[in-house]
Parts: sequence; structure tokens; C-alpha cells
Amino acid sequence: MKTYLVFVLALMPCLLCRAQIHSSNQETLSPAIDEMAEGQTSRTETQSEGGEEGLQSDIWAEVRDLRDTVMGQKVELKYLTLRLAAAESLVETLQKENRALEARMTFAETLANKLQTASNDQKVAVQELQGASRVSKLAFSASLLDSGEGNTDNQVFAPLIYKNVFTNIGNHYNPNTGYFTAPIRGVYFFRFTGHAAHTDFGMMMRLVKNEHLIVFSGDRATTLTDPEDSASNAVVLELEVGDVVSVQLIGNVWDDQYHRTTFSGFLLFPL
Repeated sequence: MKTYLVFVLALMPCLLCRAQIHSSNQETLSPAIDEMAEGQTSRTETQSEGGEEGLQSDIWAEVRDLRDTVMGQKVELKYLTLRLAAAESLVETLQKENRALEARMTFAETLANKLQTASNDQKVAVQELQGASRVSKLAFSASLLDSGEGNTDNQVFAPLIYKNVFTNIGNHYNPNTGYFTAPIRGVYFFRFTGHAAHTDFGMMMRLVKNEHLIVFSGDRATTLTDPEDSASNAVVLELEVGDVVSVQLIGNVWDDQYHRTTFSGFLLFPL
């Protein structure tokens, strides 16, 4: 510690000398430095004044250019907005027209389907009318024997088979079975006749519908004083499709070339 104090005390005169020299130099250099600083400041202020004016001029020019650019973009944006609005309006109009066209097409398709259905129904109706017209032309007439003469005997009621066909329009009378079959629902007229000659048996005839008795006709056996007798009957029937009508006999019935025993019928009108 003592050694350190001795060293500091010895060093202090040197430090005081150097401080005086530095102060003298500083006083000598200070005016020159101040002059240089003033000159530099003057030049800087002059340059700064000219530079600020040029800079402000450039800034205002750029501002004007930017303003013009913005105004131009605003005008273009407004024009584009109008075009967009016009395009949207056009799209909406086209969509409305498209919906209207779709509705018209749907209506046209529906109408076409209805017309097609109506046409088909009309064709069916025409076919039915044609069929009904053909069926309505219905009539038949037949006698018992197709040739010769003679008696026909039945011990029980059995259908008479009229083999000599005069008329069979529509072919709804069957000369093999003696049955008439109704082709359509309607009102029909039927008539039958029978003749008895020189017989010891009575003659009983009945018209049946589906095996049910409808009307009856007949006569007793002939005698020497009354050798021949005739009987007949007729009826109007309402028949359904498929109903069967025939004439049944029990006893004895005569037929010859004069066709004395007959069965006939026709359609009065359809229902």
C-alpha cells in the first residue's frame, strides 16, 4: 500500500505537465475548428435549403401523379361496376327466360302426354264403337231340320238343335249345340215356334236362360179330328255378356220343308 502511494505521488507532476500542454493545444485548435464547422454548417444549410425545395417539388409531382392514377382507377372501377351490374341484370333476365322456357317445355310435354293419352283413349273408344257397331249387327234365325221332314222326340227337357240356319249375323248362334250366347250386354228379342202332327205325344216347349225357365208354349197330342197343332211364344230379355239362351222340348215336335218349327232372335239395343 505504501509503495502504491509513493508511485502515485511520483507520477502526478508528469500528469500535470501533460494537462497543461493539452489545454494549450486545445485553445490553439479551437478557432480553426470553429471556422471549419461554421463553413460546413453554412454549406449544409445552403444545400439543405435547395434540397428541400427540390424534394418538395418532386413529392408534389408524385402526389399529383398518384392522384391522377387514383382518379383514373376510380373511373375505371365505376365503369367496371356498371358493366358488372349490367352483366348481373342480363344473367338474371336470362335466368328468368330460362325458367319461363322450362315452364313452357314442361307444359308442352304435359300437354303432349295428355294429347297422346287422349289420342289413345280416342283410339280405344273408336275401336270399342267399331266393335260395338259390329256386335250390334246381330241376328239369327233357324229351323229344326236342315232337310226332309219328321218328328223329334225327347223324353225329358233337352235343348232343340236347330240345324237349318237361315241367318246368323255375328255367328253367336251355334247350330251344333242349339245355344245362343250373348256377346255384349243388351236387350234381345227371341221367338220360337213348334208344330205337332199325327202324334200320340204332347208338345211342351220352353225358352230358358242359363237353364232357367223364361217362357213356355205347347199343345196336347193330336187326334183324328185335330191332326195338327202349332204353338209359339216370344220374349224380350236383358242379357249380360256370356248369358246362354236355348229352346228345350219334352214330347214330340214336327218339322218339314215348310219349316214349321223355328227359333230366332236379334239384339234390340246394347246397354
